[in-house]
Amino acid sequence: MLTRKPSDMNSITIPSKAEVAVSIERTVENLDRLGITHNVAPVQEIDWANYIEDAQEMLNLSGSGHRSGTIYLSDSYPLKRTLNLDAHVTIEGKIRAKHHIGSSHGVYAEKYFSGLSVLKWRKISEAANYSNFGAGIHQVHVQSVPGVSGVSFRGAQQSARVDNLVVRGFGPATGLSLGGDTYTVRDLFVDAAKGGDPSAAVAGSTGIRFDQRVYSLALNNITTHNCETGLEWADAHQVRVTNMETELTSKPIVSTYNAIGVSFRNCSFRHTEEIIDIQRARWPKDYSVEISGMMSDHGVGRVRVEGKETVTGKAFDLVIEGDGNGVAVRDMKKIRAAL
Repeated sequence: MLTRKPSDMNSITIPSKAEVAVSIERTVENLDRLGITHNVAPVQEIDWANYIEDAQEMLNLSGSGHRSGTIYLSDSYPLKRTLNLDAHVTIEGKIRAKHHIGSSHGVYAEKYFSGLSVLKWRKISEAANYSNFGAGIHQVHVQSVPGVSGVSFRGAQQSARVDNLVVRGFGPATGLSLGGDTYTVRDLFVDAAKGGDPSAAVAGSTGIRFDQRVYSLALNNITTHNCETGLEWADAHQVRVTNMETELTSKPIVSTYNAIGVSFRNCSFRHTEEIIDIQRARWPKDYSVEISGMMSDHGVGRVRVEGKETVTGKAFDLVIEGDGNGVAVRDMKKIRAAL
């Protein structure tokens, strides 16, 4: 039922639900033919979180004590609880993830789901925030239920990646949590609702959240949809975001504590006048955020820095940085025009 390369244990493939059903049927037929009593469960009763985690145990064992390799998905699988992956494991669908779970490979939470998130990567130790080398998620759709976060990911360095990920249906929770350092996130679609749900910002929902302090992340071509907050962080160092779109998202960007060298380029914010809400600048002398883009269907944009509002035009190019006297918003369009 499980397949892996014969020469190593760097990868393993999870069969489709239909393939597993055929295998179970054949097993039951053989046992019945031999007159052997059995209690083989039908495919509908399989605990797919256990199934995938058991398959993970067949991958190579890293020196950290965690499994290392790639789990390939051939279908979309129902989960009753959180699927926990080891620190150096990549999970990958065989086809490109699309907007609906039925036409994608991935996992989806069932009605009475148990856990805080659908999919989560472990750390090699409680203090090891930057050691998830080889962690990744590629061509995967994750569908949650309201109140359960989608994906809690942590990666380290260039061997880690998030690529072509769709997360939907998490409601008043977080779509994607990102931790670690020095990896790329691209082609990401995060939606607090799922197909058939009303289209509106869901109170209490956050599309993307940086977990603890993050360093040197590169995010490209990302969308948040139906979220109260698009992207939120507490402590971000040297992060670059390009081609960011938000739809039906009340606050595209929220910074709650600290930012050093955070850059946003080619932003497109729809259905809102908000740009960024900087709730606190803990170390104003080093605080720095650059952001440019446009308000897609409004004539003005609003920036808040510790409660003080600045209003921009439809198109904006801003540098928000501090000195010993606090944080100021500099309109680079006006500065260039005055030269």
